[in-house]
Amino acid sequence: MRRAALATLATVTTVTLAGSLAAGCAAPTSLTVASTPTAATSAPTTAPSSPSTTPTTPSPTTSTATSRARPRAAAAASRPPARPRPAPGPVAQSAPRCPVPSGVGATQVVLVDAFGSGATVRACRRSGASYVTQLGPYHGHVGSNGVSWSKREGDLTTPAGTYPLRGGFGVYANPGLRVGSWLRVDTQDVWVDDSASSLYNTHQRLPANGRWRSAESLYKQPAYDYAQVVGYNEARTPGRGSAIFLHVDLGHGTAGCVSLPSSALLAVMRWELPGAVMTITP
Repeated sequence: MRRAALATLATVTTVTLAGSLAAGCAAPTSLTVASTPTAATSAPTTAPSSPSTTPTTPSPTTSTATSRARPRAAAAASRPPARPRPAPGPVAQSAPRCPVPSGVGATQVVLVDAFGSGATVRACRRSGASYVTQLGPYHGHVGSNGVSWSKREGDLTTPAGTYPLRGGFGVYANPGLRVGSWLRVDTQDVWVDDSASSLYNTHQRLPANGRWRSAESLYKQPAYDYAQVVGYNEARTPGRGSAIFLHVDLGHGTAGCVSLPSSALLAVMRWELPGAVMTITP
């Protein structure tokens, strides 16, 4: 009996082991096994990260932005530095009005406003219906006895009115006058002031030879270093006055001329164009 029981147990054991080996990784159905969590089911869903030694590759967005920024930076570096803006200059002011009397129509007017034997002189140019000052005002002189509307020979007054400006003369060469001609004088040049002479109020050369009894020398320094003829009494009416010039100032009243300091005189002469006139007001 005992031997038969042992044989039966051996047979059962052999069969059980054989079934287990035939099942492979699957548990035998006849074997009850306590359930134990496996590594696959017990591990956390996300494993904790460990420090990585692998370099981080920039994302495509970052790489594109960097590649775009580089050409811009290069272009900015290649641009020349911006020039500093110039400081604002003075605001241009309109030229002051020139009080030329009504009735004067010339484009250029040398305006002489007298006060006693002194005068304020301006070079004025027409602008529309009025005049503006282009040179001056300068301080000069007129006749020692002022300005008169009824000029007479030898009365030491300057004739009031508007007169054409003619050619010039002087001890020195033409300084730049563009009106008329220029006469460089010497000791033989005179201006006849003899009312009884047929040559009254004209330029002549010595000797007189009885042609006149009196004449003014044009070789005078510094008054006639530079001078310009004022076209007064061009009809040469006897006794109405002669030898009215614009010349270098001597610091006092004249015998009837208009005078300016040398620098102002030359500026006015160079400014004039043919057709310029002089207006003298008392």
